[in-house]
Amino acid sequence: MTWSGLALVAVLLWSVAGPRALRGFQTNLGASARAMLALWTLATATWLLACAALLATLVTRVMGPGVKSLIAACVDLFQAVHENGAESGVVAAGLLGAAGLARLSWAAARRSRARRVWSREHGRALAAGGRRRTLHLDRVWLLDRPEPAAYCMPGRRFGIVVTRGALDRLTGPELRAVLAHERAHLRGRHHLLVTWARLLDTAFPGVPLLRAAAAEVPELVEWAADDRAARETGPHALAHALGIMAASGVRGPDPALSAAGACPVRRVRRQVQPPEPPAGWAAHTAAALIVVLPLALTVLATVLNVVVPHCDCMG
Repeated sequence: MTWSGLALVAVLLWSVAGPRALRGFQTNLGASARAMLALWTLATATWLLACAALLATLVTRVMGPGVKSLIAACVDLFQAVHENGAESGVVAAGLLGAAGLARLSWAAARRSRARRVWSREHGRALAAGGRRRTLHLDRVWLLDRPEPAAYCMPGRRFGIVVTRGALDRLTGPELRAVLAHERAHLRGRHHLLVTWARLLDTAFPGVPLLRAAAAEVPELVEWAADDRAARETGPHALAHALGIMAASGVRGPDPALSAAGACPVRRVRRQVQPPEPPAGWAAHTAAALIVVLPLALTVLATVLNVVVPHCDCMG
């Protein structure tokens, strides 16, 4: 099998089998939520880069043996394409690349516009119905609502939002746990990870890896924030606070990260059960190498097609 074919098979296989492999890392290696967030983000980023490298491989392959280097390929592009009769292949690769880039740009622009509109409207609502308060050294927006709820929104005008019902229902340690959870979201910039996963799934629908990432990452950011809050305030206070928030049935607005997000039963169970032994650095390194393997193969195929003379045994 040629290097190009091997790279293509690796990308397709990882697109389908990647979710099972990543979930296997989490289950069998006992990887932390933070480590799994890094692996899922790395997996989606390498998938996108591998697809771009595959297009580059296709271009270099159809241009034939007259191309000795990448610079020469760029300089002699039109002549090489004409001599090898590869106009259709290059055009197809260019159209695929342009379509993928246009799709990704369109999805990003649409999501960005929707977020700007929502942020403007929600900012007005907070300014009209909320008050700035300091709770346990955290500067928050306090909403006069009876239901217990808390969420965070990135941005200078926003931050952590807490309702009056949360102050009435939560004890001091429980409130500190909720605030630590939301603070972990903001400091970890978890909204960027969630946006990235959902953006790729929107831009390239039907890819199992991206669809799974869009479902897993929002839950993993909640787990990671829970772990940080539990280290600061203790797991029992956090578990009690999660139970109260979940019982109210109130969640934050859609673009925000809410203390009642993800599955509350699984989140509480993670806090009350004894933690599993964490995976060592060797296991994390091996998992990361497996994740980047499709990208490594596509880059290798591209390099071989550019610098190695074309023959039947090389891709």
